[in-house]
Amino acid sequence: MTSKSVNTSNRSIKSTNNSEHYIGSEQPSERGSTNATREQLPGLENEQEPLLGRSTSGKPSHRAIGVQPQPIPNPSEEDERTFDFESQFQRKLFGIHRQYRLFISNSRWILNIFIILNTVWLVTTLIGDFFFNINIFKTNNRYCSFSDLTLIFISIIANIFNLWFNKLGLYSSLDYALNITLCVLTLFNLGLLYLVSYTRQRLGIAGTFTHLWAAFSFFIGVIIDWYLLSYNSQLNKPFNEDEEHSGDNHRRGNADFASSGKHTLTEWIYIGVRNLVKCAILVFFVLFTLNTMLSTLDIHRVSKNSAEVDAEAASYNAFHWVDKAHTYKLHIECYGDVFDNKSPEDGESRQPILLFEHGGLDTGYLSASWIQELYHLNKIERYCTYERPGYGLSDSAPAPISIAMVADALKYALLNEAKIKGPFVTVGYDLGGLFTQVFTAKNLDMVDGMMLVESWHEDLLLKNYLQRLLPPSRDGNKDPDDVSWLPPEIARHNGFKIFWDGLWSSWGLKLQTSWLFAHHGSKERVLGRDMKYQGKFLRAKFLESVTSSLLSYKDVLSAKEKLLDVKLSVVSSRELVKKSPQWGNWQRELTKISAKAREWKIVEGGHDVYKYGLGKQQTQDVLLRLIGEQEMR
Repeated sequence: MTSKSVNTSNRSIKSTNNSEHYIGSEQPSERGSTNATREQLPGLENEQEPLLGRSTSGKPSHRAIGVQPQPIPNPSEEDERTFDFESQFQRKLFGIHRQYRLFISNSRWILNIFIILNTVWLVTTLIGDFFFNINIFKTNNRYCSFSDLTLIFISIIANIFNLWFNKLGLYSSLDYALNITLCVLTLFNLGLLYLVSYTRQRLGIAGTFTHLWAAFSFFIGVIIDWYLLSYNSQLNKPFNEDEEHSGDNHRRGNADFASSGKHTLTEWIYIGVRNLVKCAILVFFVLFTLNTMLSTLDIHRVSKNSAEVDAEAASYNAFHWVDKAHTYKLHIECYGDVFDNKSPEDGESRQPILLFEHGGLDTGYLSASWIQELYHLNKIERYCTYERPGYGLSDSAPAPISIAMVADALKYALLNEAKIKGPFVTVGYDLGGLFTQVFTAKNLDMVDGMMLVESWHEDLLLKNYLQRLLPPSRDGNKDPDDVSWLPPEIARHNGFKIFWDGLWSSWGLKLQTSWLFAHHGSKERVLGRDMKYQGKFLRAKFLESVTSSLLSYKDVLSAKEKLLDVKLSVVSSRELVKKSPQWGNWQRELTKISAKAREWKIVEGGHDVYKYGLGKQQTQDVLLRLIGEQEMR
C-alpha cells in the first residue's frame, strides 16, 4: 500500500487515496483564487518557505541599542525609506549608548576614589579630634565638636548612594531635588558659622573644608542626576522636531520604543529606598541647620560683650591665647581690681585674687555664684573664673589634653596675655579640685592658699576605667555590699555613652526644647544647665573620660608631693558622706595632702553646695577664714 506523508514545512498534505493530487497544490482551477488570497494577505507571499528560515535583515530588534541593520536585498522605495530611518535611528542610539557607557565608567571610578578619600578623612578626623592631634592643615579647629564626624559620615553615605544608584533606569526627579536642597543647606550652615565673629575665627581650615566636602558630595549627585536626565531625554527624543513632524505614523511608532518613562518593580524598589534615605538625610540637615542657627545666635549674644584685652574695665571679660603657638584661647572673667591699679591704703594689705575652678558639669556661671555673692556683699575684693577647654566660651583643645596641660595654659593666659600676676587663693569645686591642686603645685610662688570644695580624689580618674570604655550596663542599682559605690553626682561617665550622645548632639533636639518648652536663655545653653547638650562640651568630656585620665592621674600624684606647705581648707557635703563611705574616706585623705591644713568643714546639703542656703553660707565662711577675713572658731 502506498504510504501517506505529511509535510509541515511547505504546508502540503498528501491525499488519503492513491492519487497524485495534493491538497493545497497549484492546479489550474485553483491558481486564480490562490493569487487573490496572497494579494489580500501580504504575509503569505513566502508561504512555501519554512517559517524558521525567514530573513529578518533590515529589521533590527528594538531591544538591541546600537546594532547596525543589515541591507535589504532588492529593496523597494518604501523599504529604502524604512531602512534609512532604522539606520539613522540605530546610529543615534549607538552614539548615545557609547557616551552613556563612558559616563558610567568614569563616574564609578571618581565615586570610588571619593569614597576612599572620605573614609580616610573620617578616620583621620576621628583620631585627630579624639585621640592624637594630627593637624594636617597646620591650624586647629577651635570650634571642634561631633559635627565634623557627622558631616563626613553623611558624605560617605551620599557618595555610596551615588555609586549604587548610578543607572539610567533609576533616575528620579525627587532625588535630583533632594541633592540640590542638601547641597544648599550644607553651604547655608557654613555661611551661618562665618556670619558670627566668634565661630568664624575658630572654625579653621579643617572645619571649613569638612562643610565644603559634604556640599561637594551632594553636588556630585546633582551632576550625575543631570547627566542621567540628559541621556533619558535624548532617548525619548532621538530626532529633532523637523524630523519628527515630517515622519509618518510608522516612523513615530518606531521612535517610541526608546524610553517609555516607566520603571520596573525592581527599579521602583531601588528608587524608593534611595529617596527614603535621602529624605532621612534631609530631616537631619533641617534639624542640623536649626541647631546651627540656635548655637550661633546664643554664642553671639553671650560673647558680644567679651573684649580681646580691656585692662581698664571693672569687670574683665576676655579671650586669651594659651601659648606662643596660638593653639587655642581660654575665656577669662575677672571682677574687681585684678591688675593692682589702685594702691592699698597705708597699713593695709590687698586681698589675694580668688581663682575659681569650676566642676565637671558646669562653669563659673553656676558653681561660682556663692563667690559672686560675697563680692557683691563687699566681703571679697576681687576674683577670677575661667572655663576649661571645651566648656562654655573657651575653645576646644587639641587631643590629648591633661590637667597639667590645662594648668600650664591657664598660667600663660593669666601672666603673659592678661597680665594678671596674682597673688592667688585657688578654689576648686568637684572635678576642678584636681585642676586646682595641679595649678597650685606648679605655681607655689603665686599661690597663698588653696580651698577644695567637694573635690574629687585622683582615684576617680581611673575608677572602672576599662568598664567605662564599653557600652553601659542596664543594671544601675546600688550593690549593698559594694563599699566603693558612688552616687550619680560624682560617678564617672561612660565614654561610650558620651560619644553616642555627642553624635546625637548634632541634631540639637535637647537644645531646641530648652527654649521651646523650658524657656531657658542663651547663657543657660552656653554656660549653664543646658551646656551638657553641646557637642563641644561632650567632646571635652570624652577626652576627660577616655584619653586624658591616665595622663591626669600622674599629674595629680606628682602635684601632691609639692603641696605640703600650702594653706588648705576642705569643704565636704554631709549628704554625700552619708551616701558613700568611699567618698568620706577620700575627703579625709584630701585633708592630709598639706601639713598646713587649716580646716575641714562638713556642710549641710548635697554635692552642689552652692544651691543650699545653709551649706552655701558655711562654705562662704570657710573661704573668708582662709583669706583672713574671719577668725577661726
